[in-house]
Amino acid sequence: MKICPTPRKPSRSLLAAAACAVALAPVLASGVVRCQLIDRTTLPNAAGEGINKSLAEEVGAGRGDRSTPDSSAFVIARDPFRAIRRGRQLFQRKFSQREGLGPVVDGGIGDVEANVALGAGLADSCASCHGRPRGSAGFGGAVATRPDSRDAPHLFGLGLKEMLADEMTAELRTIRKRAAREAMVSSHPVTRPLVAKSVPFGTITAHPDGTLDTSDVHGVDADLRVRPFFAHGGTISIRESVVGALQNEMGLQAADPELARAVSGGRVVTPAGMTLDGSRDRIEAPPTAEPTADPDHDGVAAEIPQSLVDYYEFYLLNYFKPGTYARTEGTQRGAKLMAQIGCTDCHVRDLRIERDRRVADVETVHDEERGWTPTRYFTLAPGT
Repeated sequence: MKICPTPRKPSRSLLAAAACAVALAPVLASGVVRCQLIDRTTLPNAAGEGINKSLAEEVGAGRGDRSTPDSSAFVIARDPFRAIRRGRQLFQRKFSQREGLGPVVDGGIGDVEANVALGAGLADSCASCHGRPRGSAGFGGAVATRPDSRDAPHLFGLGLKEMLADEMTAELRTIRKRAAREAMVSSHPVTRPLVAKSVPFGTITAHPDGTLDTSDVHGVDADLRVRPFFAHGGTISIRESVVGALQNEMGLQAADPELARAVSGGRVVTPAGMTLDGSRDRIEAPPTAEPTADPDHDGVAAEIPQSLVDYYEFYLLNYFKPGTYARTEGTQRGAKLMAQIGCTDCHVRDLRIERDRRVADVETVHDEERGWTPTRYFTLAPGT
């Protein structure tokens, strides 16, 4: 997957943070990494295993702003690698009932066809489902986790998916806007092919009266919004995915006024740089917008404050890409066959991101001569 980074000389603080990230990355990639972490402040142990900070310490000063020390806005803006580490720890944190874990959605009773969350079960950490992904086709193996043997998708390159989908949406909607303008000026219907980053999505026809014919639009909804998350393509952003997963799989309610504002038609830009515009898109509502609310009536309010959602989102935006392993004769024949029968017309191998919102990248490519897979780390200039 091609990106357009513009190299820069990192500042001293970025170099120090990058060194920390480099030190952590081999641990993340090794087979002995502990995917779930307990809270040492509530579960002290002789081995010293777990997270040093309490949940309240990770919440810090809340959302705040760039001038509020220990707030999520402050840490993400001024020390992004620390923010990534905080998000990773939250992703691995094992939550307890005292912190609001559970109950399952609606007690696990109801019409599962209407609400698939009823069948999700209950996990006590994000990593309990997404901890040990296997395979590179998008899904893990049958891993013994809670919920039992859940085949959770991997999250490699999650931020890349969000950025690509958002830019593709902008390209498609620009084509629609131009077609509508041309039809109005010419007083004749105008049909234009819908192509974003070399991927075809059919055609759209604009009429002089301002109406649109989307009957020949394929692979995307009539609103031309590319939704990259979940198998059915129902979610726009990482932030919505995080809030929904915390609710459906862990019974933890995130209080997110930002998402609520977008649901009501507002336009917000998240700390991770994602624009959510409720006047143009359907945004998934959070369980509550009130920081002191207890929507599941379990006696625990403010289970997931907005600052924690910020860290989750920023960590997953920067989640590393899958590595490239050794290519065999079989995989090379498969790649050629995909091109010959037309698979690569839609499954385009290289997609270019015009504005990369991440702060770092990891490149893991198999070295055929040395017979192993070295990993390269580098920082990115903002907005490249």
